[in-house]
This record gives sequence, C-alpha cells and structure tokens, in this order.
Amino acid sequence: MPSSQISALAGTKGWLKILLGFALIVAAMLGVMDAEVYAFVNIRGTVETAMAELFQGPVELGEVGLNGLNKIVIQDLTVKDPLDNSVVLLRVDELVLRYSLLELVMHLNNAQKAINEIVLHSPQLWVRIEDNGQWNVSRLFRTQNNLDGDTVDLTLKMEKGRVLFIGTNLGIGDIAVGLDGALKVNGSKLVLERASFKVFDSEFVASGTLDTGAVDLVLKGSELDLGRITACFPQTQDILVRGKAEMEVRANGTLAEPVLNAMVAMESGRLEFPAHDHVAYSVDKLEGFFRYDDQILEVTKLDIVQGDARFQARGVIDGQGDMNLNIIAQAFDLADNLGFLDTYGISGKANVAGVLSGTILQPDFRGELYVTKGTFWNLAYDELRGQVALDLDSLRLNGWNIRSDRSVYALGGSIGFGAVPEVDLTLQCSAGRAEHILAMFEVPGDLTGRVDGTLEFRGAGGTWTTRGKVFMSDARYQGQVFEAGSAEFFIGPDNRMSIHQGTVTMGGGTVDFSGATQPDGTLMLDVRVQNVLADRFLLLKDWADQFAGRINLSGTASVRGSLARPWLRMQLALDESTNQAADMEFDVLVQGRQVVVNGRNLQIPARTN
Repeated sequence: MPSSQISALAGTKGWLKILLGFALIVAAMLGVMDAEVYAFVNIRGTVETAMAELFQGPVELGEVGLNGLNKIVIQDLTVKDPLDNSVVLLRVDELVLRYSLLELVMHLNNAQKAINEIVLHSPQLWVRIEDNGQWNVSRLFRTQNNLDGDTVDLTLKMEKGRVLFIGTNLGIGDIAVGLDGALKVNGSKLVLERASFKVFDSEFVASGTLDTGAVDLVLKGSELDLGRITACFPQTQDILVRGKAEMEVRANGTLAEPVLNAMVAMESGRLEFPAHDHVAYSVDKLEGFFRYDDQILEVTKLDIVQGDARFQARGVIDGQGDMNLNIIAQAFDLADNLGFLDTYGISGKANVAGVLSGTILQPDFRGELYVTKGTFWNLAYDELRGQVALDLDSLRLNGWNIRSDRSVYALGGSIGFGAVPEVDLTLQCSAGRAEHILAMFEVPGDLTGRVDGTLEFRGAGGTWTTRGKVFMSDARYQGQVFEAGSAEFFIGPDNRMSIHQGTVTMGGGTVDFSGATQPDGTLMLDVRVQNVLADRFLLLKDWADQFAGRINLSGTASVRGSLARPWLRMQLALDESTNQAADMEFDVLVQGRQVVVNGRNLQIPARTN
C-alpha cells in the first residue's frame, strides 16, 4: 500500500471518534448480555458510516460482526474509484480491527487510540500512475485534519496481500508485489520490519519505511533464482542465468520514480544466451553492484571468476538494451569461451580491455588484447598483441603482432562469420620462418628458412586467392641449400599459380624462374641457371667433375604434386662451358626424393635435424 495512503489513514481520526467508540462499547455490552443480533445491527451501521468517512469512493461490505470483546470482522470489503465506480481500487477478503476495550473507555473522545491492529486478509490494491503524474490511489482515502496533533500508532497486518503497481518508471510493465507480515503505522510513516516481500518472482525480507511520496526500503534474499529476476528486465531478459544467488536491494526515491541499488553474489552458475545457439559460459563466482534509475541499468561493478580467468565490467545499459560497458578480462581462455574461433586455429589465454556496445542480441566489442602461449592458424606463438573489433558478423584485426621465438608476424584485416566465411588478411613477416607459414596453412613439406615479405589472403567459403612477395634466406628444401631467394606470385581461387618473377641464389650464382599453372594443373616454368657451382647444385652433383667450376643452364620445368611429394621434370641445356662438355643436356625427373638424371638414379637424403 503506498505511503501516501497510509499517511492519509494516519490522519483519518474523525471516522473513529465518538461515534465508533460509543458503538463499540454498546455493542460489546449487548454482546455480553447475549443480544448479538442487536449488536450486529448497531455495529454494521456504525462501520458503514466509518468506512464512508474513511474512503472517498463507494464502499461495499459483506458481513460485519464482533468477534469477542476486542475485534470487529468485516468480510469482502471493496472500495471503488470515486471518479469511476466501475474501477476497483482496493479489495479485501477480510478486514479485522483489533482494539483495547480499556483504552476505548479511557479515550472515548479519541477512539482510534484504542485501535492497536488492523489485519487485512488477502488484500488486493491496484496502483496506477495517471497522465498528470499522480497515483490513482490518491483518491482512496479521505483527507482529514489532525486537530490535536496526536499520531496514530498501530500495527497493520497483511496476510497474502497483493499490490499491483501499474505504469512505474522501471520500464518492465506492471509490477505485482506479494506482501505478508506486520507493518507499523507511525504517524505518516509505514514501517516494515522483516516483512515478506514477493516481487520479480522471488521472495525477499523487507525492512524500511514508506513515507508521504517517499520510499526507503531494504530487500534481502538468499538462495534466489537469479534467472527469474533478470528475466523481468529488458536489459537482461536475453541472458539466461542459472544458479542460486544472494541479493540485497535498497529502494529510495519516490513510489512513482524509485531508484534501486543492488548487490548480487552467486557461486557456481552459468550464463546462457539462447539467441546465440545457447552459447554458455561457466561461472565459478559472480559479484556485482548495480543501480537502476529511470530505465537505466548502471553496472557499478561486475566481477566474474572462471577458473584462472577474471572478467570485470562497468558501464550502463539503457531501456532498449543498448550497452556501453568497459570490459577488462584477464587470463580469458579464447578456445573455451569463443568456440567459433577454433575453426581458425585461434587459442590462448588473453588479457583484454575494451568497450562492449550494441545489444545482447547484436553485441559489438572493440578493444585491445594480449595473449601468451597460444596458437593462430595452427602457429604456436609466444605472444600476440593488437587491436580487435568483434561482432556477430566478423573479427577485425588491426596492428596485430605475433611473436614466435625470434620471428615477428604483423597481421591485419578481417575474418567474416557469415553463412559463407570470408577472409581478407595481410600477413607481413619479419624474420619469419618458412616452416611457420607452412604450419599455419597445414601444408606439409621439407622447407625451412627465414622469410621476410608480405602475403595477402582474400576469399570466401574456403576459395581463396593468395598474393605474395617474399624474400627467403638461409633456406633449404629436400637437402638443397639456398643462400637466398625471392618471388612474386599469385594463387587464384582455382589453385592456379602465377609466378611473375622468382630468383634463387645458390652456389654463388642464381636460378631465375617464372611461369604459370596450365589447364591440366601442371606448373610450367622457364628456368635459367647462371654462374652456379655445379657441386652446389644437388640435382647435378654427380656431374660436377665434368664441369670446370660454374655452369650456365636454361630450359623448362614442369611441376606437379605437393611440397611433401613433388613431381618435377626439368629439361635443361648447357649454354656455355669451358670444357668439352659443351652442348650437354640434362633430363631431370624428381619424384619425392627419387631423382633420375639422364637415366642415372639419385636419392635425395632426408633431413637429420
């Protein structure tokens, strides 16, 4: 019951003055003299008069009678709106007035001093804020002047009471409150002392006061189903919370515009998001402090512990669910909490700081992250840091630096999460390793060496294009050592490769090559070997004694197979020589590590380190 109405009750002294006092004494005496019928007639008329003095609108009463010498029982009390007799403001199954007969005799001129308790069984009060900003129940009681300055001191007992607040500023529709317990009326204040307060489908113990237009209540609850409460508010209704919580809520302000400050603590729970394929996060501990004012939820502090990880949030969520939260996460396990990243081989424990905006249904995070000992596209790294923007559609990377041992990789671009995944990434290598690059794309092959340069990846649905400009040094492939090498190439969505310009430095000379993949899948290359020491050229090593030092060759190469099991056919002719082997030609066939040169077999030894 709103405090303004309780204060009106406190100020309503005329309705219990001499009329009621005299009637009670007479009725009690008649009852003692076994004249109950006369007592009933007298007390009903008196009660009807008293109710008319108490309430502004029409009052309907059921049975009225005395119960002993200190109690009046009124059945089926209904009070209607004086402005609209079809609208019920208050309905009570049974109203009991308890009084002291001795006090009644002593204070016949001030009968309400004898009333020490009012009991309402199953009361229902409909409370609505109207267009003018006033509550409809302001018309419930009549306002009467307190002539002698005394205050009413009585107990108002609510049993299975129900108050329906309609049109509050909380933005959650009508609010039904169940109320059981003793309420002390002290002057203009209504004092709750550990009353049972049922709201948001949860039960609290309420203490505090309701004064004229003001509220100061503390609600405490334990073993609460937190999901029932969060389901009532638009800011949290799309989060399914599982777990038992303790909560303390302080309500201040006015009944029309209350301000709620809350503390929540929960152990061993889960946060689920049904709209996102029931994505769920385990919670070992949750503690939060919140403020709710004019449909704005302010997260003063939210701490979530999950194993070694800790998540903190501060900020606001408005009535439409739009968020502006500052987020800090420590030791946040990417693989466990963001399962969709596993598709891209992304894992590790991250420290994250940024801003979460959007809504629960369409979240948007922008911030910075730092990860140690993780993987990215199957590359194990020591640390990763950079800026990130993440929403339901894509992961956008900016200024990422990945360090693995002495290698550094700079990464930027985006990964799309649509029905057809899209990739638009640029990878820059500084002192990178060829074996790292191969591992990232799960390409087996015996290629090692330092890599510097740029790789660009574009595509959708697994159909990518790759463009690269790379430089290698201290390289080796299947036993062949290269001092250096460089290439500009393009791989189309059909896996056809085009090498614009490629150069390998070995044996003090160079090998230049260029070409493209043919329709049958064979990579055809024009090859030119210049000034290479023959004994450094693994494929022609057995012929080194036929040459005087360096050789110059030209011809073509046909390449198929894979890096791990290549098929290569080279047809090279000696351009010039200082010995009698001029005009010598070589037909080289490589299958895996088996090599046949002009009919002579050669085995390329496997790596031993």
